[in-house]
Amino acid sequence: MKGFIKIIMRYVLSAGGIAIIILLINFILLISWIAYSSKDSNEKYSISEISDKLKRDGNNFILSDDVSSLIKDKFEWAMLLSDDGKVIWSENLPEDVPLSYKVSDIASFSRWYLNDYPIKVWKHPDGLFVLGDKKNSTWKFVIEIPQKVMENSPKWLAAVLIINFITAIFLAFLFGIRFFLYLRKVVNGIENMSEKKPVSLSIKGTFKDLANNINITSKELIRQQKLIEKRDTARNNWITAVSHDIRTPLSMIMGYSSDLEDNSKFSEEDRKQFSVIRFQSEKIKQLVNDLNLAVKLEYEMQPLNMKNFYIAEVLRKVVVEYLNNLCNDKYTINLSISDEAQGFKLNGDIRLFERALNNIIGNSIKHNNEGCDIFIDMTRKFNGCQIEIKDNGSGFDNNVLEKLNFSTEMPNGVSHGLGLFIVKQIITVHGGTIQFRNWENGSDIVIYI
Repeated sequence: MKGFIKIIMRYVLSAGGIAIIILLINFILLISWIAYSSKDSNEKYSISEISDKLKRDGNNFILSDDVSSLIKDKFEWAMLLSDDGKVIWSENLPEDVPLSYKVSDIASFSRWYLNDYPIKVWKHPDGLFVLGDKKNSTWKFVIEIPQKVMENSPKWLAAVLIINFITAIFLAFLFGIRFFLYLRKVVNGIENMSEKKPVSLSIKGTFKDLANNINITSKELIRQQKLIEKRDTARNNWITAVSHDIRTPLSMIMGYSSDLEDNSKFSEEDRKQFSVIRFQSEKIKQLVNDLNLAVKLEYEMQPLNMKNFYIAEVLRKVVVEYLNNLCNDKYTINLSISDEAQGFKLNGDIRLFERALNNIIGNSIKHNNEGCDIFIDMTRKFNGCQIEIKDNGSGFDNNVLEKLNFSTEMPNGVSHGLGLFIVKQIITVHGGTIQFRNWENGSDIVIYI
């Protein structure tokens, strides 16, 4: 809500500021226009200068050729009135202009128009000099402003700016409130949609197109969510049911095959076959357990027993157990832990973390029947630690690497798949990252946690 209030205030203040800027720009343009108009008027030639060029020579008047041309080009005509109102000299005088005037006539046209000709007058030594401009060339309007008003004009200008600013703020506030009310409905709809709640916005107003799109998107998301939930529930129920149904007969197969394997009444060949049955049954059991764990981790159904532990101790324990159980020397495990990493603690589930390490080492052994060397290196890095586990075996296929690094879905196959997918899930729930890659001809797995 505070964010919306800030948006509205910024919107209102911006609108007020824009109004003030527009007023100032208009004022500047008005002053510029007046100055330009005055300049344009002055460019024609001052009437006093023209009047001064008219010289008396006995009973005649002489005007220079350049000024005479100026009157014809820039103005229209000129005349000189004697003190009794008679025209005693003229230049290009139109026919509709009288040759004699009363005092009242002179008073009426001296500041305005004579037969629609804009007039300018100037005192001449021999009378009144009148300069006529072209018809409809100049607009005249008298403005009389008291001196007191002019003295107070800065205050009035400031008052006008303040009133305009307040008006702009008020109007912007009204429009902002309206905008806010529409926008709040849209935002509430988006928030509900993000929480997977149904959305039904009123399709009207400024955001009607957006509201309609949100309604359509909400319906589609809910439909897809139901399909996903239905699929996930069906898959989870199927895996749980199958796992439960398999365990009992599988336990019986493992038990009977173990008894038959140890029974000396059978031949050595028969006992080897019983051993194969038991071994494959154990693999099926492990696969079922892996499948259950993967599903629980994916849907966050696996309870985590979180506590602080030293990763170095867990790593040593897993390596020692593998070294003790390896029955031939074609596999070697080399462990290196830096001094800085010895005391690093992790708040996590020890059992799951051991499972992840076991899966990685077991994967190297499982997929390198000809043997390999396994190298484990633990170092401190930034605020956490890095565990790199690599071997000089056959390495990963490119398709496997792509699925392990970039896919978030459970793999279809189990070769280089489900076990390492569980590793990825375990590292993720502990807040870490994992990268699968190849080096030389072997696999390389880097954990940062």
